[in-house]
Amino acid sequence: MIFSCFSDHVHSLVTVIGPLVLIASIYLLYYLRSPLHKLPYPPGPPEKGLISGNQSDLPASRPCLTYIEWGKKYGDIIHYRTYNKHTVVLNAYDDNVELLDKRSLIYSDRPYLAIMDLMGWLDFNAAFMRYGAKWRSHRRVLQQILKPEASANFRSAQARKNLDLLYGLLTTPEDFSNHYRTLAAAIIMSTMYGHDVARKNDHYVDLAEDAIAHMSGGFAFVTSLLHSFPTIRYLPAFLPGFAFKRFALEGRKLALDMRNIPLSIVEGKMKDGTAADCVAVDLLESCQSDKQRETIAGVIATTYAGKTCITVSSMGTFFYAMALFPDVQQRAKQELDAVIGCDRLITYKDRPLLLYVEALFREVMRWRPVVPLSVAHAGTSDDVYKGYYIPKGASIVSNLWAIAHNPERYPEPDTFNPSRFFDEDGKLNKDDVGYVFGFGRRICPGRHLASDSVWLTIATVLQNFDIRKKQDSNGEEIPISGEYSDGLLSHPHPFECSITSRSAASRDLILDAIGKFSM
Repeated sequence: MIFSCFSDHVHSLVTVIGPLVLIASIYLLYYLRSPLHKLPYPPGPPEKGLISGNQSDLPASRPCLTYIEWGKKYGDIIHYRTYNKHTVVLNAYDDNVELLDKRSLIYSDRPYLAIMDLMGWLDFNAAFMRYGAKWRSHRRVLQQILKPEASANFRSAQARKNLDLLYGLLTTPEDFSNHYRTLAAAIIMSTMYGHDVARKNDHYVDLAEDAIAHMSGGFAFVTSLLHSFPTIRYLPAFLPGFAFKRFALEGRKLALDMRNIPLSIVEGKMKDGTAADCVAVDLLESCQSDKQRETIAGVIATTYAGKTCITVSSMGTFFYAMALFPDVQQRAKQELDAVIGCDRLITYKDRPLLLYVEALFREVMRWRPVVPLSVAHAGTSDDVYKGYYIPKGASIVSNLWAIAHNPERYPEPDTFNPSRFFDEDGKLNKDDVGYVFGFGRRICPGRHLASDSVWLTIATVLQNFDIRKKQDSNGEEIPISGEYSDGLLSHPHPFECSITSRSAASRDLILDAIGKFSM
């Protein structure tokens, strides 16, 4: 029995390692014997290994900052190679527009991400799918339910769930991070699945956060050998150095549960006639095949994950920035008091009137981008740009952090300063920081829904609450570390702050609104 088990593992090793050796040999022969391309690759760090290339140069954390340092030496377009994989990093906004927007016919694919495949995300999430018929069918439905005019239909539910957050800040302000995390999931669960989440410890909120945290953490393995040699994913998980497989198997169950469980509950309610109006019901009523149902499950779960990511990260940054920059907070409140007052809660209709609040929203999105490095695009054919050769299949990475912190575009980029979005005439400029949602055909389809949600929360929280650093028993301010998570998604580590109602009028305004919604 033991010998048989050992024999099976040896066979697995030979089955997988054999092709790897062959691939490496063929690549080495190609690299040594093939004529050089007439045009050079974009500049980048010199390769340290004939076969491994720049593998040893890749940073263990915060790669966006490493790419900025490389950019100072090699330019805004950077190339590096890891084994048989080429990567081109774009640090400049204009280069991203030229390649990913204007040449989207070439650059709308994704590189194959073995870690996302192992974790199940590649099966259903349009953000990671390869370009093709399946992706187009998912994207078509996403655009149908998330286009601007459709997103406007969600505003009533968004306002109702936002009111729950305001009530939470009023009653248990110390739990503010849980309130905005719940808000992120509550809006999607209500609009997509017709489910009202509990204000605290909701199963679906916890499920989504755990699944997304695993997904984000999985990107730590994108620069590993797994990316260059994806067949090693078939080796047993107990082998040394195969932590990625154990991690992926844990995340796979979470991802598939997030996709399947809420939709199954909706289907059950549809059968017994108790389903609430929601996107899932609308889509399922016209569903005519298992394939369509699979698309519906994937599309809604993609929306669920994407919207939750953006809201959680952006709101964490908002509270952090307000505690850190009281002068900015005060200026926003002066505008709110002058334009709206305290007789009613702010609504979406007020957005065009609140110029400084709009600038503050943009600065939240710019200052700490939710996704510092975009999910890579991939080229479907060879291309030439600015005299450089970009090979078919190369990963094209948008360094969104570099764009958002370019000192030529944003002087003193590390300072939180909404005034940078005003022109000399005191009007908002044309920079809406839309780049934080990506480029080309892979731009986030839920950006309008996310923008509406984050803006309303920022405006109503500032209207009704004061946010400050927390003080210790001696009256001294407790410093905030300012540390952020590292992975695909970036959000602040847990921190404390003081949140208090601005006045009795603010308190009454929230309680009255809660009462009206409860009637």
